[in-house]
Amino acid sequence: MTATRRTVLKHSALAYLIVAFTALCCTAVVHSALLALIYLAPLAAAVYVARTATVVDDQGVHARAVLGSQMVGWHELAGLRLDRSGTVYAVDSSGGQLRLPCVRSTRLEALIAAANGRIPDPTAAG
Repeated sequence: MTATRRTVLKHSALAYLIVAFTALCCTAVVHSALLALIYLAPLAAAVYVARTATVVDDQGVHARAVLGSQMVGWHELAGLRLDRSGTVYAVDSSGGQLRLPCVRSTRLEALIAAANGRIPDPTAAG
């Protein structure tokens, strides 16, 4: 039995500090039970930070969102597309694109290393 190699690229843990600060700021405007519903905004942000990720394993690249996930298998992956804004997309053989959350052009090395040679390194010489 072989161990499945799995790498999860997530938001930084410091994002929870921003969520906590937002919740603290919400406290200033909550004066009634009805206004306590404003705490749903930082709660939704915490769920977003906890849930969204890009998972790289033996089957392929998984883009995990708050309410589901999508996958591009290694046999379908044609390459990566980098947007001007730094967003990274996985492009499949039919031309479809899957946005990879938590992966930016500045964190591309982590994705390439996790792919274990299945994604060529565009920065490699030669």
